Amino acid sequence: VAEWATMLSVGEQQRIAFARVLLAKPKAVFLDESTSAMDEKLESVLYERLRAALPDAAIVTVSHRATVHGFHERRLELLGDGKWRLTRLAASP
Repeated sequence: VAEWATMLSVGEQQRIAFARVLLAKPKAVFLDESTSAMDEKLESVLYERLRAALPDAAIVTVSHRATVHGFHERRLELLGDGKWRLTRLAASP
């Protein structure tokens, strides 16, 4: 038993979170800034593995990084004042 938030870097914690999702194989995955401490190459590898392991899962990502767009079919953008926009993205890899 340890305080992992103080022992592991943010990037290490994020990688462990992906491992837990891959092991649990849920039908829905909600990721909030889950790759913010990773480089784009590692982010791509993890999302590709996630898509391969959970092809039928609903994956919702909250992110400021446009690099995750390629792993999703749609983008919901909150515009403020209760306004939003839903756009279809290019096919995922």
